[in-house]
Amino acid sequence: MHEHNDGSVTFNTFQDVEPILEHNKMLMNEYGDKLTPGKRGTWHKVASVPNNIWEQWLIETDYAIEKDKKLLNKYLNDPDNKFFKTSPTNL
Repeated sequence: MHEHNDGSVTFNTFQDVEPILEHNKMLMNEYGDKLTPGKRGTWHKVASVPNNIWEQWLIETDYAIEKDKKLLNKYLNDPDNKFFKTSPTNL
């Protein structure tokens, strides 16, 4: 926490995202390909986003990403965010 002269306060959060990314990688490898029997048409986990990244996305989108599924899918399908996905399916 950092207090400013104008009375405002800044909170900085830190998160070790490595365990989340490693777990996502393991789930992606276990998933197989998109055509693996039993995978298509069933509910499955598609992503795991670290809290600090989610908070950043909320701020970037003025919280629209919480309500707009297409916007969330756009972020998750972005190649720069591939490490958050746990299955090879596009959303």
